[in-house]
Amino acid sequence: MLKPAGKFAARVLERWLSGEYRSLEMIKLPPGTPETELSCQDLQEAQEVYYLAPAFYDLQVNGYDGIMLDEEITREGLARITASLKEDGVFRFAPTVITCSYEHMRETLETVRSLYTDFRSSIPGLHLEGPFISPAKKGIHEERFIRKMTERDLSLLLEYREEVAYITADPAAVPPEYLKKLTEAGIRVSLGHTAATAAEAREFFAGGASLVTHLHNAMSHARGGRDPMATEAALADDRVYAGVIADGIHVAWPEIIIARKCLGERFVLVTDALAAAGARKPLPSFRFAGTTVFNDPEKGCINADGTLGGSRLTMLAGVKNLIRHAGFSPEAALIAASEAPFRAMGEVPEIFLVLDENMNIRGAFRIV
Repeated sequence: MLKPAGKFAARVLERWLSGEYRSLEMIKLPPGTPETELSCQDLQEAQEVYYLAPAFYDLQVNGYDGIMLDEEITREGLARITASLKEDGVFRFAPTVITCSYEHMRETLETVRSLYTDFRSSIPGLHLEGPFISPAKKGIHEERFIRKMTERDLSLLLEYREEVAYITADPAAVPPEYLKKLTEAGIRVSLGHTAATAAEAREFFAGGASLVTHLHNAMSHARGGRDPMATEAALADDRVYAGVIADGIHVAWPEIIIARKCLGERFVLVTDALAAAGARKPLPSFRFAGTTVFNDPEKGCINADGTLGGSRLTMLAGVKNLIRHAGFSPEAALIAASEAPFRAMGEVPEIFLVLDENMNIRGAFRIV
C-alpha cells in the first residue's frame, strides 16, 4: 500500500493513480540505496506499506559533510553539500550564515547572487541567522557582531532581496517599520535568539514575522508557568511555523511532543546542521562562529564551555527520531520534514520520495 504524507502528496498520488502523469523523471539515488521500481499500481497493491512525500526541505543548514558555510560560501562547497544532502532525501535547503559583520554579510550575499542561477533548484536563498539578535540569547554567536538593524543593513537586505530567503531576528533589534519593509519585499522574518516577552513576540508576529527559529533554543521561556515569553507566544499563535531540532540533545522529547500538539502541521523539522552532519569520515572538531566546536558523542556539537553550536543531525534521522521518541505517526513525521517547510516558505514541491515503513528511501522522482 502507498500512503500519502500530507496534502501535496495526496494530490500527486491521486493524479498518479489516474494516469494523468504520463512521464516521471526518475532521479538516480546514491549507490547502495535500496530502490523500488516506481510503479504506482504495484506500490498500491503491495502488502508492504510505502509512503509518498515531498522531498525533504531543511530550513537551517550551517554546513554538511565536512563543509562549513559561515566563513565562506564557495561553488565547490555548496555543490558538495547539495549532493550529500540528497543522500538523506533533502533536495531543498536554506544555507545558513550566522551573526557576522556588515562587510562579511555583503560579501556573502554577493557570492550567493553570483552562484544562485546554478543552485536555484536546491536553495531558496540565504538564511541570515543574525546579527540582529539579543545578546542575552546569543548562544554560540559572536557578541562583537550583534547589533540592531540600521538603515544601512535594511538597504543591503532589500538590495539582495532575491538572495535572502529569510532572516532570524529579535523584535528588539528590528524596528516595526523595517519589519514591514522586509516582509513587503518578500523576505521572510523568523523570531529567534530572543529574550522577548510574549507580548513583544505577538507584536512581531502581527507585524509580519511568520517563522520561529529552533523553538526553545536561545529563546525566552516562562518561569514557573507565569509571565509567558517568546516560546509560549510561538506555541500559542496559530499563524507561525516553528522549526525544531529533533536530535534529543537540543530539545527534550516531552517538549517536542507538546510542540507538536500546539503547532500541528506547522511543526517544522530542522537540523541546524554543521560540518559533522552527513560526514563521510570522523570529524572530531571544526571551526564555527570564530571558535572550535567539538563533536562530542553524548553532548553534541559544543565549544569549550559547553555551548551548543548546531547539530550533526540529518533530516532522515530526524524523521526517524520523531517516530521513535516523540510518538509521531510516519505521515506526521514526514510532513514535518517536507510539506511543513514548503508551506512555511510559500513554495510547492516538484520532487517526491517513496519510503518504506522503516523510513528508508526507496525512490525519488520529479513530475514532468
